[in-house]
Amino acid sequence: MDQFNLLRLYVAVADLGSLSAVARAQGLSPSTVTSALQRLEERVGARLVTRTTRRLSLTPEGERFLANCRRILADLDEAMDEVSDRGPLRGEIRVTATNDFGRSTLAPLLHEFMEANPGVQIALTLSDAVVDMVEDSYDLALRMGQLPDSGLTARLLMRGARRVCASPAYWRQHGRPEHPRDLARHNCIVLARPGAPQSSWQFQEEGRAFAVRIRGDRTANDGGTLRAWAIASAGVVLKFDLDIAQDLAAGRLEAVLDDFSTGAVNLHAVHPAGRHPSRRVAALLDFLAARLGLGRS
Repeated sequence: MDQFNLLRLYVAVADLGSLSAVARAQGLSPSTVTSALQRLEERVGARLVTRTTRRLSLTPEGERFLANCRRILADLDEAMDEVSDRGPLRGEIRVTATNDFGRSTLAPLLHEFMEANPGVQIALTLSDAVVDMVEDSYDLALRMGQLPDSGLTARLLMRGARRVCASPAYWRQHGRPEHPRDLARHNCIVLARPGAPQSSWQFQEEGRAFAVRIRGDRTANDGGTLRAWAIASAGVVLKFDLDIAQDLAAGRLEAVLDDFSTGAVNLHAVHPAGRHPSRRVAALLDFLAARLGLGRS
């Protein structure tokens, strides 16, 4: 096993968290994976992985080495990709997105893209927290809403908005609000982010923005959980329209207060600035833009 394959195996160990899982995924024997990892640790002169009978974790040295491995392998894949600029796409793309959008919309699109480009590998991470793209070596992040100033390059993929919704049973029991201020008497269930609790929702009336303070009996750090609670008639949620499109169409949720726009909540694909995306990442960007409706704009 050459050095680059050793690095790829180490990244796989870190991603899957199990030597046996890596062995199954790569068609190797567990002893081959174990000995390869031992050779790598001997070569770098440090313990990279801590193994117990129940779990595997990276040492601090292993975490730093993993970041370097991802960068080296990404540079190698990009170099090979640029040389073969007319051949099939190949290499890994590390993508992150929010939970609801990632499960319902992005994952099927990534599968379609991989079916058309079998040389591409996708590593998808779903989280409603904002991740550090550079530190965690992501090629692409799909983000909704306002983008803070950062060292990232953004491409608009889809225009959307947030909508206030609940189940038909909830509205029958508690009544539909006629104005956003009426939400103060409703059980509003919200997304909990570290350091950024959603204690108010933003609206517009006659061109003027205003905020409504909301409260409820539950929060979650996963948008899919909020949606499931709303469908179960637990309360009112504020959701990106794409995430609830199927629920609205099926009658599981009903939207209210659409006359009081919450403002645009556009979907962007962002990638690290100062670094031209590889051919495979650029191809994925074009594919997502085409599928989501904005083509190459």
